[in-house]
Amino acid sequence: MDPDVVAAVEHLHRGRLLPDQTAARLSRIARGDLVSAHTELRVALYAGVLLLTSGVGLLLKDNLARLGPLTIASAVGLAAAACFAWVARHAPRFAWGETPVDHLAFDYLLLLGVLLGSADLAYVEARFTPLGSNWPWHLLIVALVMAPIAARCDSRVVFSLSLSTFAAWRGVSTSLVETSLWRFAHVTGALRANAIGCGVLFLLLGFLMKQGERKAHFEPVATYMGWIAVLAALVSGIGTTTSEELLFTFATMATGVGVAVYAACSRRFGLLAIGLMATYIAICALFHRAQPQDALAALWYTVTSLALLAGLFVAHHRLKEPE
Repeated sequence: MDPDVVAAVEHLHRGRLLPDQTAARLSRIARGDLVSAHTELRVALYAGVLLLTSGVGLLLKDNLARLGPLTIASAVGLAAAACFAWVARHAPRFAWGETPVDHLAFDYLLLLGVLLGSADLAYVEARFTPLGSNWPWHLLIVALVMAPIAARCDSRVVFSLSLSTFAAWRGVSTSLVETSLWRFAHVTGALRANAIGCGVLFLLLGFLMKQGERKAHFEPVATYMGWIAVLAALVSGIGTTTSEELLFTFATMATGVGVAVYAACSRRFGLLAIGLMATYIAICALFHRAQPQDALAALWYTVTSLALLAGLFVAHHRLKEPE
């Protein structure tokens, strides 16, 4: 309870600056009688979607022989269609800007419909193999279908799924289908190159969205996923023996520092943490190249990890402050 706020609300109400209904609601909030459960409800809905999707998968697995593949595919497809029908009824009017939705369950039923539809397509591909040896293309189909759904329904969650599915398509295609196209490199190097390519593509997409003011509030999703893909690819090449691994170590360190500086200037704590973590991994790899004794390594990780956590705590506090 904040007595100053309570007194201020009463003063504004007596001066007829606040309507009775608004003053009553603000007074309840200031006294602590009205507590928002919005975050808890969103977490519960998200957990419910994941549990329901997992439950459907287990149910169908246990009853595959009794129901048959065609019945299962039809049932999952109908469930996804029901979710999309509800979403279509409650979807806001399309706009290139952010469009708030009145119904709390909107994003989660949309997510459930997308997950069920994707699972149904994967099941059909696995059972009936319409694409044959080119089955990874169904990941691209899912990614391309998710993108306009995310834009139409203004869902950053579905947009992130579209980007991650696109990256998964590139990874699966490179390792299973396009091996002959990457004869100049090992499969690991080809996967790394594709991850960096996807990351750069996501960064460019986020930049164009922001500059063109077309779903500009999706830009952080593309930017975060882009840098995660690039840094993860660079970190995968880090080692403590070869000169190539040393090159990846320095590349990771330089890129991580650059990301951290950019994040600090743009006041994005999450991106700052990603950049610092990648830099920390690279520094630890350089430390291990000296082949330290176990006691020194234990001391190193104790001191540096605590320093990193303290730095992130201070950075989080500083970035929350207004400019």
